Amino acid sequence: MSRQYLSLELLGYWRDADRTEIPNDGGVFCVYGGEYDQASDEYSLHRLIYIGESRNVNYAIAHHEARERWLAKLGEQEVLCYSIGVVYYTMRERCAAALIHEHRPLANAREAIETFAYDETEMVLSGKTRLLNNHFIVSPGGAKVG
Repeated sequence: MSRQYLSLELLGYWRDADRTEIPNDGGVFCVYGGEYDQASDEYSLHRLIYIGESRNVNYAIAHHEARERWLAKLGEQEVLCYSIGVVYYTMRERCAAALIHEHRPLANAREAIETFAYDETEMVLSGKTRLLNNHFIVSPGGAKVG
């Protein structure tokens, strides 16, 4: 087994009300609970709710079957907020699995959080990475490395 190195730039943030502005690209997406200050155009993210992947992240966010679970995880005054990372289709599932395993989002399936079915993967994140670890390694079977 050899270690796979993945670098991901996250773009965002978008409020739920502005989700139509999210690109129609393939990749991963993060769903947060947070607040948006219109005067300063700043986001205050409080919790990571869900991480997913799709060949069209805009469509996946707008029509996701877990949307009600996302909404149920919001605190008072919070709205859904999103970030995305464009990922080539051959690495999309692996990238999402590594992010889910490392960050343990509130609404992802327990099995996805607890297991990692790929060779050791090192990820470096840049861009809009609030509430995410910028550098981490995950290994097969779910054990975290270093």
